[in-house]
Amino acid sequence: MESIEHNFKSETKTIKFLLKAFFFFIHLAIMTEIVAGPKFRLVVRLIFFLYLSTPYYKTIKHRYYTYWSFSAILFIYILFKINEQFFVLHHSHIGVLYLISCLLLILKMYFLSSPIYYPRVSWWEYDFRYRDDLKISVKVHEQDYLARLTDLRRFAGCVALFEELKLGDEIVINAKVDDVSVSLRGQVMSKRKDLIGRPLIYGVRFKFDSRSNKKRYIQLLRLWKKEKNNKRKLKFAHV
Repeated sequence: MESIEHNFKSETKTIKFLLKAFFFFIHLAIMTEIVAGPKFRLVVRLIFFLYLSTPYYKTIKHRYYTYWSFSAILFIYILFKINEQFFVLHHSHIGVLYLISCLLLILKMYFLSSPIYYPRVSWWEYDFRYRDDLKISVKVHEQDYLARLTDLRRFAGCVALFEELKLGDEIVINAKVDDVSVSLRGQVMSKRKDLIGRPLIYGVRFKFDSRSNKKRYIQLLRLWKKEKNNKRKLKFAHV
């Protein structure tokens, strides 16, 4: 338990560092542009990015999905600036600053693309029968509850459950598809409640303190993919 919590805190610190480093290089690149060719629009751009850092940080702090919209726009903008500085204006020293900020942005997006921070949800699928989830049972504090596994990536999962759990709670996930069943231990690392009447969403990091747990995770991943394929076939069978 202590090892998982330590790794989670270390990962959170890394994300904060990447965010600060990203805006540092963005601001440095714009200020270098101002020195190379002072223009009013560059000053306005610098002020805008100084302002943007606060709401952008809040999207990560509160895990708003608008973070991905902001990040996609920033990524496109930085790619444009890299092309402009390297191949149009031939300011390679400024282009390098934008390139570093782009790499930092990609690395930060990679860390956050986890069920613990931003679980994937099939918002577009109006019929719950075809949503990408897996019926499971969750055992916590000697109690069993029905739940759904709505995301499974990068050795972590997302559990939708109506019961209140605490951060740090150890749980056991039991999944069964056809005649194959898998049990896997994990720990609750994040919690969110999007809408009233909807289940609570828990980000769970699985435990891999033994070879058997690693094998169970692979089995669970196979069950997850099998269930997705079954639902996809069932959906298009009625078309």
